[in-house]
Formats: sequence, C-alpha cells, structure tokens
Amino acid sequence: MSSFRVTSEIGPLRRVIVHRPGLEIARLTPQNRESLLFDDILWVERAQEEHDSFVEILRSRGAEVLYFRDLLGETLTDPDVRASVIDDTATPRACGPEVAGRLRQELRECEMGELLDVLLGGLLKRELASEWDIDPLFADVLSNRYDYVLPPLPNLFFMRDNAAWIGEGVALSVLATPARERESRYLRAIYKHHPLFRDDDFHLWYGIKPDDALPASIEGGDVLVLDPKTVLVGCGERTAPAAAELLAHRLIERSEIENVLVAHFRKGRAIMHLDTVFTMVDVNKFNFFPGVSRGMDVFVLRAGRGPDLSVTKVDDLSQALRQTLERDDLELIASGPDSLEYAREQWDDGHNTFALEPGVVVGYMRNSETNRRLRDSGIEVLELDASELCRGRGGSRCMTQPILRDPVDWNR
Repeated sequence: MSSFRVTSEIGPLRRVIVHRPGLEIARLTPQNRESLLFDDILWVERAQEEHDSFVEILRSRGAEVLYFRDLLGETLTDPDVRASVIDDTATPRACGPEVAGRLRQELRECEMGELLDVLLGGLLKRELASEWDIDPLFADVLSNRYDYVLPPLPNLFFMRDNAAWIGEGVALSVLATPARERESRYLRAIYKHHPLFRDDDFHLWYGIKPDDALPASIEGGDVLVLDPKTVLVGCGERTAPAAAELLAHRLIERSEIENVLVAHFRKGRAIMHLDTVFTMVDVNKFNFFPGVSRGMDVFVLRAGRGPDLSVTKVDDLSQALRQTLERDDLELIASGPDSLEYAREQWDDGHNTFALEPGVVVGYMRNSETNRRLRDSGIEVLELDASELCRGRGGSRCMTQPILRDPVDWNR
C-alpha cells in the first residue's frame, strides 16, 4: 500500500505540498502579467507573509507542510536527475543552441540555490552576461519582448493545478497553457526520484502515457474527490473532455472509484477551474456559486459492459451528487442572496475553500458574506487575511496539493 492516500476532499489533512511565492512573483510586470496568466502584479513581501500565515493555519490543525522548492532541491542532489531536468529545461528550442549548450554546463556546476532560482524564477537577458558569462549578443537575439530567455513560473504557488491525488495514486496534470508547462516537468521529477516518493507503491493515473498530452489537458483544480468511490471532474477552460474520459477509464478499471461525474461548465477567466465555483466543506455540504448552474451539463460515468463505460446524463449537479453519494441530506450553500453579492465574492475566490477536516475550512477573510453563510450552516471558517494572494486569482484550495488525508466518518 502507498504511504499517500486521498479518498475525499474533507478527510483530516496530514500531509500537503505548497509553494511559497518567491523570485518568480517578483518578475511579474504590467507588461508581462497577461502572458503569465495574471490579472495584476503582487507585492511579493506581503504575499509571502500571507502565505506564511496560511501555512501556520495548516500546521495548527496537525498537517505536515512540505515545500515544493525544498522537494525539488532534494530531488536534484542526484547528479543524473539534475542533468536530465536541466537538459529538459535549457533546450535549443527554448534558448537557442548556443545559449542552451553554455547554460546547461553552467547549471550543472552552480550552487543549488542558483539553479532553483533559474528553474523557477526564469532567466533575464541581462543575467546571461552578468551572472553566467554568456555572450550578451546571443541574449539580444534570443530574449523575448519581456527580456526573458527563460520565463518565470509565477503560477507555481497554485500547487493544486499541477497534480491531483485520487485514492492511492496521483494524476499528473497536462497543463493547458504553455506558461505553466515546466511545472509539470519538475513535479514529475519529484514524484519519480525524490526519496519520499521513489520507492512508494502509488499509482500514476494520468500524465505518463502517449495519449496524456495536449489537447487532452487536465488540471487539478478541476478534480474533486468526493468520497472513496466518487470523483468529480470539471470540463471548462482548462480540462478537456477527452482527458476526463481517459482518467475515468483508468480509475474505474484500476481503483476503488465507481462513479466519475463529469460537469461541463461555461468557460471564463473568473471560473477557470471547477473549484473556483464548487468545493466540499463537510460530509454533506458544499460551498457553491449559483451562477455556474446556467448551461452546466452533468454526466455520470460508471463501469459498463467489458471495457466500455456507461454514461448517464442527469438534470443538474445536485441530482448527480444525490445519486452517487447516496445521501438525502445534501446542502449546497450559496454564497450570497443575489447576483451582486455572489458575483463579487466568487471573483475573490469565496468558493475556493480548503477543508482541513470535515466541517473546518480555510477561506479568505474578505469574503465575509460567504464565510457568514458557511458558519450559519455549521462550518468552522478559519479566515486568512490575504489581500495580495487574492490578486493571483486563486484561493486556499488552489494553494495546496494534499498527499495524505485520513479516512472520514461518513455517518457523522
């Protein structure tokens, strides 16, 4: 059995991976923010303080917090793995053959902190000559209009998106946008080579087979594990229906999962993932943005005859939940009394709450109406004052990658 297991969104959290905002955030500018998928630029020091406060909340409830940067550094202490990751990053198609050759050599020999800064924070044109002794003329030729030879990865603190644990296995994401492609590459190296994972007997549900490639994208923000037998996959801006079907086949064939719900919802920047409009907060309660219901199509996939899946279309998400979770006491907690209230708080990720255990969630302090309604429904809300993290267009669930949760008492 694996040492890592996630059989619900609400099981008591024991281990989780996060990434503290760093150099990559400092390299956001008004000119490059859109290409790097940001609506605004963040005050780095304040974002770090807010993230530190978030981590303290997680630890206060018994969770062990692992940092992505530390895991990557520990993975790259193996010279062969280091060389492979460097070669896959500083490629001729990314940097040009002249710079790629020199940069690969320099990165093999530099201090680990310098290497991690380049892998995560990218590389500026001016740094090629000043810090890496590479001909600045090549830098002029190769850099893009934002002066990057390698772009930074500012979305990395949204650790939810690049993988999703389901039962005793992980679905490694195929990220939908080129700006985030390197995140998946680094995470694959960690799960394959880090001492914590390399000898563990966990499954790889997605991200390693030839079909697991664009356009069959899937991101962890669209994957919710509702109970040991049920997974919900959203298909919107970032996850493709083909990926949802591929994942469903593997889960139903090789795991305890019996039901895969697939929800097609409208695309839009404000609802880039399903978890921006829907999260689980207790055994029978969900934090829900009513506005997403319009135009949503919901399907239930189960084992069919032979290798085939059976597919049933249902009227709405509520009906699908009642059918598969087999509960008649489900409660969808809306975020506001009218469209003005819930639209404002949905924009600020009021629905992207993160459960630390059944009935206990972390949410942004600014979403006062959503938090009040959750409390009125018996949910304990641990508030995070996060005026800067919020600018990144992600909430508390977005910032976490749980790898171990305890089982849930579903009769509570």
